[in-house]
Amino acid sequence: MKKITIIILSILFSFKCLQAQVPLPPVYEITSDTGFSQEIDTAHRQILEDKEGNWKINEVTSPPLITKFSHSGLMMPRTDETIAAYWFRYRLKNTLKTERPFVLNAQNETVDFYILRDDGKWQHMLSGFSSEWEKKDGYKAGNYVEVSLKANEEITVYQRIGNSSFSLRYKIPFIIDVSNTNRMLKEVYAGTVDNKIFMFSLADLQGVFFIGFLLFAAFFNSFFYAVSRERMFLYFTLFVLFTAIHRFRDVLMNLLFWGYADFLRYLIITIFSWAVSFIFLFLFFREAFKVFVHYPKWDKVLRGIFFIYGLITFARILTFLFWLSPYEEALNIVFLIVEIIGMEALLCTLILYISKKDPFTRQVIIGGLPIIFLWSVVAIFSSNSLLAPLNVFPKLKIWLDINSDLVQLFGVVWFVLFFSWVLFMRFNLLKKESAQKSLDNERLAKEKEIERNELILKQNIELENQVEERTIELKHSLQDLKLSQAQLIQSEKMASLGELTAGIAHEIQNPLNFVNNFSEVSTELIDEMKAEIDKGNLDDVKDIANDLKQNLEKINHHGKRAGDIVSGMLQQSRSSSGVKEPTDINALADEYLRLAYHGLRAKDKSFNATMKTDYDETLSADEAGVGNINIVRQDIGRVILNLITNAFYAVNEKGQSGIADYEPTVSVTTKKIGDKVEIKVADNGNGIPQKILDKIFQPFFTTKPTGQGTGLGLSLSYDIVKAHGGELKVETKEGEGSEFSIVLPV
Repeated sequence: MKKITIIILSILFSFKCLQAQVPLPPVYEITSDTGFSQEIDTAHRQILEDKEGNWKINEVTSPPLITKFSHSGLMMPRTDETIAAYWFRYRLKNTLKTERPFVLNAQNETVDFYILRDDGKWQHMLSGFSSEWEKKDGYKAGNYVEVSLKANEEITVYQRIGNSSFSLRYKIPFIIDVSNTNRMLKEVYAGTVDNKIFMFSLADLQGVFFIGFLLFAAFFNSFFYAVSRERMFLYFTLFVLFTAIHRFRDVLMNLLFWGYADFLRYLIITIFSWAVSFIFLFLFFREAFKVFVHYPKWDKVLRGIFFIYGLITFARILTFLFWLSPYEEALNIVFLIVEIIGMEALLCTLILYISKKDPFTRQVIIGGLPIIFLWSVVAIFSSNSLLAPLNVFPKLKIWLDINSDLVQLFGVVWFVLFFSWVLFMRFNLLKKESAQKSLDNERLAKEKEIERNELILKQNIELENQVEERTIELKHSLQDLKLSQAQLIQSEKMASLGELTAGIAHEIQNPLNFVNNFSEVSTELIDEMKAEIDKGNLDDVKDIANDLKQNLEKINHHGKRAGDIVSGMLQQSRSSSGVKEPTDINALADEYLRLAYHGLRAKDKSFNATMKTDYDETLSADEAGVGNINIVRQDIGRVILNLITNAFYAVNEKGQSGIADYEPTVSVTTKKIGDKVEIKVADNGNGIPQKILDKIFQPFFTTKPTGQGTGLGLSLSYDIVKAHGGELKVETKEGEGSEFSIVLPV
């Protein structure tokens, strides 16, 4: 890549050096007057920057300024805010056999033409769309001046283009060309020459028809895309649409923004629309050929080329918008190189698929070859190409300057017409295939419907027979079902216990491991003790005895731990008698509150907490000591005890965190609400985190450290309350405490 860059820069530098040595530019020979316009390319013109804008014709045609003219490079320069005026110098020669009138273009602010003829006489003409109407020469409305050349006559033209705020704001390009007078009069003017009102030309009217043709083709193919949803139709539609915008930009500018035509034409139409249409052409061929399927590596190359092409286009727009003129010429050169590479890549893609026998592929190749080939020729050999300064194939270059629009237009029209027909045929094929598919689906659906009806009829008969048989069986088995109901309930309970097997194994394994380990160690200690007794070492015997005592205490602790786990599991699985009896709920709650508190105090003498009670007197037992709430006393007592024990644990845990002025408090309240009784157990502990709130009633889920909880308490409590037809609810706020509510029917 670096070598290629060095070669390109060397060539450009050589062009500069070679061109700087030429006193006058080469003569541009007019060999035909059939075309509308012939651009004076960069090889046949020179430029001089007049920063102050004060130089006169006699100054620029005399030393030292006459030697300051230089070639402008491969691309036409643009207006610069630091330059007040530009002088262009070029020579024209009429090589036709007879005298011909020609016009020089003055599509800029103010343009002065100083023409030096063979006899040494000067001719001065003024034009430009900002010049005063009365002082303008030539065809005022169109900003053209006429010059007549005899056969083989040669003239030298000094063209001064003045800069202004309008030129700077809209960066109007320089236009240096010579046109045929008769064609200009026919195509530019529809009215009188001196009419100040701009009139649409014959070319504009022809352009309108071509725009209509392309827009119709775009609409035609967009309809196909809307129906078939094939991206190929979409890409083709967008290519045609942007091609229409680019090819007939002059007409669009005259119709829409004539006052700002040059700026918008170059920025929006000339750069953007051309690049976008070229990219959509690439996407069309890529989708039509399915290059990404058949040649994935080549597809990556194509995508890389057109990605770079898009980036350069974006960079050109930025340089134009922000007037980054030092980079503009280099970007234009790179743009031309990448564009030519892209065209040749598309041409190689078409050639790559020539061997394919698929009819559609061959149609794509036939329709695409002319446009790609013709565009490639124009891009390589026209006056705006990289080969223009080398003057390669000069006759072809002049012919392309005159007829390039016609050549490219032919390629576009052929491509649009041919592919519109090809895509229309493809659309019809898809439509027929879709219709045939619909018919096949409809026929298949009818066949399935018949089969389904026959199957339903057969199944109905079988079902009726089965219903009759089952009815007889049900009559005989009803008694058996009643007898086995109790067994099914017990089986369901056992199935529930089966789901807890993994959790049970995990919970009971740890204390059993401790019991086994300490038992083995104790056995070894007894052997050591016997040996020490034989030796008479009573002190060592006492130490071993102390170790044995500690081991036995640990075995006892972990044995009780295992016993608690087994007890909890038995409570979880034990079938309740289901016998309810009138109970004093206040006395029951108070009994278990005291029991829980003194039980915790017996284990931990440092534990202390404030107990608050608020019992509804209407729930107390009557004078005979009979309660008024029918419950299974043992089960509900177990629930209340579990909730109170958890509350004491929560406040004790928070008290050990060292919070100043914290007073552990547990509250138990009862209240009758209609036909229900509500028992609340509240604490001011740390509360329950929201992320685990949904898990607290699951079996074996606990937040306590290992060995301090089985995780069965709340699960068992929840089942007991549900069995009583009640609800167990919780309200908590992290950092402030929790409140559990038992709601039971009276």
